[in-house]
Amino acid sequence: MTTDRARYPGVPEDFPVSAITSAIGGAHPKMSLVEEDGKFYAPGTAPSEVTAAFHMCDDLVSQMVPYCLRKLATFEGDQQATVKAALKGLVAKRWCSDAQCVWIMRRVVRELQWPVGDSALEI
Repeated sequence: MTTDRARYPGVPEDFPVSAITSAIGGAHPKMSLVEEDGKFYAPGTAPSEVTAAFHMCDDLVSQMVPYCLRKLATFEGDQQATVKAALKGLVAKRWCSDAQCVWIMRRVVRELQWPVGDSALEI
């Protein structure tokens, strides 16, 4: 199933949109959905949820850039090791999905213009 990106204005095309796993108790079969503007979405994929997640992740990018610059000395100037450690810490915090953490760090690397390979951005 493809995602209709027109439903997410202001959210970059490369921002990950993925459903959040949910469970509903009870004996009868149920489906967890979010209703927005007369349409139903899997949890985590409604336009307002994606927009909120994007703004939070964009804010994290602005915080991670100076953080990585500070941590660079800890890793003796090794940009690849700095990015790996920052990504590992970000994933451990569970503030967003793993895919969003990778998206954040890709943006950080791009803003810092660091020549970091894809291996540093693997979880």
